[in-house]
Amino acid sequence: MSADGKIALPNRKQIRLSNQEDFDRVNNLRKSCDAILVGIGTVLEDNPMLTVKNNRNKSENPIRIVLDTKGRTPLKSNVLNNEARTIIAVGDNCNIEKLGNSEIINCGREQIDIRILVEKLSKIGIRKILVEGGESVLWSFLNENLFDEINLFVSSIIVGGEKTPTMAGGTGFTTELETLKLSLKQVVKLGNGVLLKYQKI
Repeated sequence: MSADGKIALPNRKQIRLSNQEDFDRVNNLRKSCDAILVGIGTVLEDNPMLTVKNNRNKSENPIRIVLDTKGRTPLKSNVLNNEARTIIAVGDNCNIEKLGNSEIINCGREQIDIRILVEKLSKIGIRKILVEGGESVLWSFLNENLFDEINLFVSSIIVGGEKTPTMAGGTGFTTELETLKLSLKQVVKLGNGVLLKYQKI
């Protein structure tokens, strides 16, 4: 995120926030995970590959998971290519049975129930998930306390904007008592930015 906590431009367009040191860190983190998870907003706005860069063996790429309640993932999306296995989590009211070469999992009614999703993923051997975003997805995992560690790379730029997306979107906590308390475990300087590692208390 930027130094003022933003993860995109005010018009929600992607902005480069990581430096090369952080790109390398994230790539190594992806290698260590069973799956990478994003929301449909990230797919529509950024069209990411969600694979390990410079990986010659496709079978070593983590499984890609997209939270897509209404089944809106475009067939030409990079997440539907043959570089890695892809799972699309949809709502129970979504009648889509197939999206490209992906597997469909039903996980909730009006929106994805991430507790149901995590349970279903666990049953097929997915244990370590890298939740990359976007803001609503990150908020869902934080709000449900479904995380072990938070890694925040803070770049040395200011974006600004009252309605600019931040790291955690959603409704937010409404009282100080409800706020999520974290334990700062590590601070690492990466080029002209800093990596903050937190664990929940």
